[in-house]
Amino acid sequence: MIVQAANKFGLIFVITKAGYFYMYEASRAALVYRQKITQELVVCSVRNTTTDGMIAINKAGQVLAINVDEANLVPYVMNAQHIPDQKNVAFKLASRYGLQGADDVFMQQFNMALASSDYAQAARVAQGAPGTLLRNQDTINKFKALPPAPGASQQPIMLYFSTLLETGATLNEIESLELARPVLQAGKSQLIEQWMAKNQLTMSDALGDVIRQYNPQMALKVFQASGSPDKVIQGLVETNQFDKILPYCQQTQYKPDWIKIMRQMVP
Repeated sequence: MIVQAANKFGLIFVITKAGYFYMYEASRAALVYRQKITQELVVCSVRNTTTDGMIAINKAGQVLAINVDEANLVPYVMNAQHIPDQKNVAFKLASRYGLQGADDVFMQQFNMALASSDYAQAARVAQGAPGTLLRNQDTINKFKALPPAPGASQQPIMLYFSTLLETGATLNEIESLELARPVLQAGKSQLIEQWMAKNQLTMSDALGDVIRQYNPQMALKVFQASGSPDKVIQGLVETNQFDKILPYCQQTQYKPDWIKIMRQMVP
C-alpha cells in the first residue's frame, strides 16, 4: 500500500498493490473517492510536484496519473451523500485551502453570523472565503451600518478589522484604506506602523495619499513599497530629503521630469 498527502487540497491518497485507489479528507479521514484504477499490480508511486497529484507505475509498465480537479472538488464533496456532514467538510476544505465551489455556503454562514450578532464569526468566515467573495466594499459597508453588539466594547467595523488582523491576515487594498482612515483620525499612527512592519496592510498609492495628510514620512515608506516613482520623489521633496532624489532615480533607472521636481522644491 502506498500513501501520499496532497497538501494543496487537504487530501490523502492511498493506492493498494492490487490497484485500488482511495482518497480521504485529511482532518476527518472521510472517504471522498475510491476506484480500481488498474488490473495489474502497482509497483511504485511518486508525488507529482506540479499538480500535487500522484504518478504510479503498474507491473505492465503503464504510467497512471492521478490528479484532483480543483474546480470541482468542493462541489463534489458537497453533494457526496456517502460523506458524513459533507457540506461542513466541503466548507472546511474551501476555507482552509482557498478552493472554489462553496460560495453559497460561505454567504450563508456569513449572513447567519451577522443575523445572530456574532460579528467576530462573520469576520472569520469572510477571512476564509476565497478571493474577494466577502472581503470587499459591500461587506465593509454592512459592518459600518451594523449596531454594536450588546456589551461590545468595539464598533462592528473595528471588530471586523481586528479579527482579520488577529488571524495574521493581510488586509487587501480596500480594507487597508478603510482601516487607516479612522485610526489616523484618532491620532494612532503608531498602529499603522506596527501593521506595516508585520506586512498586514496592502501598500498602495491611495493608502499613501491618506497617510500623507498625517505623516509624510510614513507615507513615503508606503509609496516606496507600492513602487510609484513619482509619489516617492514627491515624498522625498515634502520631507526635505533632496539629496536622496538623484540616487533613487539612478537606482530605479527612472527618468523624472526634473523641471517639475525643481518647481516642487523651490517653495
